[in-house]
Amino acid sequence: MRIVSGLLCFALLIGCSSKTTIVDDRTVKTDSSSVKENTITGTHTHQPKADSVKIGEIKKDEPVKKEVIDLAALRQQGLELYTAEKYEEAYPIWLKIAENANGQNEILTEAHYVLGNLFFHKAEYVKAEIELKQAIQGRPDFVDAHQDLGLVFFVKGDYDKALKSFTRVLEILPGDSEATYWVNYTHGSKAFEEGLENFNLNWFDKSIEQFKAALTYLGNDTSVNYKLYYFLGKAYSEKLEYDQALTALNQCIAIKPNLPEAYTEVGTIHLARRDFNKAIALNERSIKADPNYAKAYNNLGYIYFTMANNFAVNKDKNQADEYYKKSVVLFEKALGLDPDMAGAQVNMDHVKKILSGERNVAAYTMLQQAVKNENNAEKIRQYQRIIAEDPTYDDAYNNLAVAYFYEGKVDSALSVLEKAIEINPYNPQAHNNIGYMLGTAHKFEDALRHLFIAIQIKRDYLDAYVNLGYVYMWKQDFVSARKIWLQLLKIDPNNKEARKGFSELEKREQMAKAGETNTVIEVHDDASDSDSNKN
Repeated sequence: MRIVSGLLCFALLIGCSSKTTIVDDRTVKTDSSSVKENTITGTHTHQPKADSVKIGEIKKDEPVKKEVIDLAALRQQGLELYTAEKYEEAYPIWLKIAENANGQNEILTEAHYVLGNLFFHKAEYVKAEIELKQAIQGRPDFVDAHQDLGLVFFVKGDYDKALKSFTRVLEILPGDSEATYWVNYTHGSKAFEEGLENFNLNWFDKSIEQFKAALTYLGNDTSVNYKLYYFLGKAYSEKLEYDQALTALNQCIAIKPNLPEAYTEVGTIHLARRDFNKAIALNERSIKADPNYAKAYNNLGYIYFTMANNFAVNKDKNQADEYYKKSVVLFEKALGLDPDMAGAQVNMDHVKKILSGERNVAAYTMLQQAVKNENNAEKIRQYQRIIAEDPTYDDAYNNLAVAYFYEGKVDSALSVLEKAIEINPYNPQAHNNIGYMLGTAHKFEDALRHLFIAIQIKRDYLDAYVNLGYVYMWKQDFVSARKIWLQLLKIDPNNKEARKGFSELEKREQMAKAGETNTVIEVHDDASDSDSNKN
């Protein structure tokens, strides 16, 4: 039972035509300043005089005279419609101007520019690009055309081409404030989007670098900087670097005090540190900011569930039942707001089984007896009987896997853990144990993936942190291992597992510096969780 640690519930997308930009109220201009009449002077055409033809002297070979277009009048009509934002009516006027402005470069250039803006407003970006490029071809130093072409590329998400266009504006008009803004904004947006992509791929180191780069350009832009601080904090949190995460998330909250996601993330960090009161207060603050934020209800329910487990372990059944019931109410509220929240459904079902006694009583009782058995071979037989009694009991599979592992039957252990995860993908003990076992088999990347899942499900899962430290150490990623041990010791300076791991880390570091190698991995009884009901 676990906190769902998925991606943000609010949209934060930039750059593509199907996305929204992260800047407020900065689009292609729609007022009269969009067409700079002082920049392009329309050349008024003079109607040619027709040759005088006498009545009755119609010549057979005389060509049919074409319609004479008054481009000046047509241009004025087009400008009035465009500035009034009557784009559908303006379009055929400017198209007609473009078709009839042969040899009149200035008015033809203006027509292409306006058509480019009209296509932009219709979100027809390919056509907008073509028209604006034709305007630039007609006048290479046409600042507005370069600027608006840059905006077209920006909205399409082609940041490199956008930068090229905005930079061209600065070459023509050095120091132009709008172009300078967009150069910086585009650099920042590009870094932000790349950071989000890497975050979604769980490449948190890269995403942190890119979010920081984005902040160098967008740090003072309050329309977006709070989102950058949010994701920066979330990336640090996923790396379990909680101090840095808190710094970034608190900056996010300072800028955007009513952002519910930020409060739940800070609450998750305090839960990891087992400060339940702060975790509760922060999730309640999240709900105050948004009473319909399902994740806050789920997380709050999980905190009460965790506290109920602690009371149950200490034989305080009345207090445990009270907190179990609180958690059910909160899980139900979360599901009412988001019926697809799988974690909340698993949590609620599990708590209801505890309260109602629906869990197969015989299987549950047998599990408690098996946990106390010190004979590993007998444990295996007991867990096998439990699974026969209740084939859906994921904790029994988990404990059977641990027993297999200590009998040296690693393949059997891994197979059984995969079954436990198939039954309940949110079982943190199963992910923790399979991560530890894969680590002992030198399958470090797979091991790390499962251990991080275990911690995402159960943020205060100290055994998973311990195992994570060991896997990093075995991988010879001593920097990451050291961070984990220090995090554990900060939570509890007397943590024996962390002190033991830290001591072994120092020995291995000294060996590595001396050019010695140590690939031996010792199996530590206290490094994996043999009791799946322990909290």
